[in-house]
Amino acid sequence: MGEETTSRGKDTESAELTPPSEFLAPCPKFRVLVLGNPESTKQELFSRVFGVDLEKKLVSDAFSATHDINLPLDLQGQNKRVEIFSSPNFFFPSPPPESGEDDPSYILAYATLRIVTDFIKAHTSSDTTAPLHAIWYCVSSADPDRPISAVEQYFFDHLSGIVPTHIPVLLLFTKYDEFVSQVQMEWIKSAQEKGMSKVAVAHILRDLVHKRFEDTIGKKWGQLLKSVDSGLVLEQARRDSGFGYSFGFGYGGSDRKDVLHLDDREVEEGGKKREVVRVLVGGGGESEQDWGGEPAWGGELAGVEEGGYGELVKRTLEGLKESKEVRRAFAAAQRCSAGVSSEFAAELASTYFDVDTGHARKLHGVDVRDIMPNFYAKAVQLFNLRDVSSVLEDPNLLVRILEATFGMHQRILVDDSLSHSSTEPSIFLGLSPHERAVLLAQGMAAVILFLHKLADVQWPHRDNSRGILPPATITAKDVQRVIDEIERGTEKRELLEEIESSPIFTSCRMRKEVADLIYGAVEKADKGAASHFTREARGKGTVMVDDSDLQEISLSFVNDKGPEDMVLPNGLRILPLN
Repeated sequence: MGEETTSRGKDTESAELTPPSEFLAPCPKFRVLVLGNPESTKQELFSRVFGVDLEKKLVSDAFSATHDINLPLDLQGQNKRVEIFSSPNFFFPSPPPESGEDDPSYILAYATLRIVTDFIKAHTSSDTTAPLHAIWYCVSSADPDRPISAVEQYFFDHLSGIVPTHIPVLLLFTKYDEFVSQVQMEWIKSAQEKGMSKVAVAHILRDLVHKRFEDTIGKKWGQLLKSVDSGLVLEQARRDSGFGYSFGFGYGGSDRKDVLHLDDREVEEGGKKREVVRVLVGGGGESEQDWGGEPAWGGELAGVEEGGYGELVKRTLEGLKESKEVRRAFAAAQRCSAGVSSEFAAELASTYFDVDTGHARKLHGVDVRDIMPNFYAKAVQLFNLRDVSSVLEDPNLLVRILEATFGMHQRILVDDSLSHSSTEPSIFLGLSPHERAVLLAQGMAAVILFLHKLADVQWPHRDNSRGILPPATITAKDVQRVIDEIERGTEKRELLEEIESSPIFTSCRMRKEVADLIYGAVEKADKGAASHFTREARGKGTVMVDDSDLQEISLSFVNDKGPEDMVLPNGLRILPLN
């Protein structure tokens, strides 16, 4: 059932937990083909999404015309869950040739199309051992006048004939921050000289950037995406009418034509037209301050698309409809959104519960003491943390996480569930099936919350003063700090109460409800902790914690050296004395 396999002994039926080492075995790597030109820099893209710190020249060389598309980027062992293949897209700028027949840019673009087409065909065949999962087509926003080449038009016009419909194709507008800076340079200085407030400038600038982007870049690419598969439809119509059927693209005159031998695939899948999603990506850089502290990529494009690396991860996942294993492979490969990893970990946690009753799988012969270590070892893989020192493999870490989350009155139950077999007398066996299920769900949610917070420590690689930072490596100090935050903070109470108050363990019939409950509890705890005030005043040693039992509050910080204001647990705001 789900993650677990069932075997029958002589007298009883028992369940065996899938070893953690086999968890990602069905799809151990996520493979993405990235198309783009060297000027549409992907260095930051790979750093922010996959957490790999690569030299700029290495990335640029991977998008040169001489690069072998069959050789994935050398990630230098930084992320073993992903393979990135690269190629220039089908636009090679060059001076206008005197003769179309001799246009080197045109010929090179077409040759690249042939190479990419052959690569896609080889990696989507039924016998391939390295299947392709997604394609990112990168266009630089820093060059708004860049035209769409005829070969690019051909690629999208025949997209479903080149790329199977189960493989998502995303159009990425990289360097969006540079586009924002260009608009700022033209407008913001004069606006400030006219005495406009920074807030007014930020709002007007945001609208202006959106309109300028749509007028210069979005409109022409939007028209291209409207024509997706139009050429394939025409070719199919010609075949159906008896006029022959072949994919061809000519260059250098009507008497010269090479034929692309593409698969005869359906244009529509389930009656729905092939969709290519647009996503804005780029660093905020200095422009973050000019936008009132909001990242330059965080707004909406024409009221429809949100930009950003987290949005890219989300949109890629939405397009991965091939199988559950592929979605899990991408979730495990990305190092951008802890929320994505938490959601998939919650889904994994739900497989340890019986579908019909919501009770712990212990009823089917698996000891709860085996479930928690098995789940922890698999969940760590989903979060794909950089842990060269192997601090996450500490055999005592799981116990430390649970002890930090549960109160003293519950720790004896936690210890009992981790140390006693189902055949041994224990306190845990005295609980009802509902109570066992609640405790198991709370323990799994505690693990997810810990990994979620740890990922948030490691994954944000941007520093406003220093730009993109190399991805951090988890240390024992980081682990201890997160455990201390959970033990002293408000998250654990939110987490435990959310699960304990739920009635689903006596009424649910689907694993998804269990997964939603666990993920919702983690999300609520995370947001709750962020919304409450927890700050230590400098030199005063005063820590404010949102706790209903808190009776005394030191007001020694209320002076000209303390914080500007403070919100108390009852909602009252304390202002500093001047």
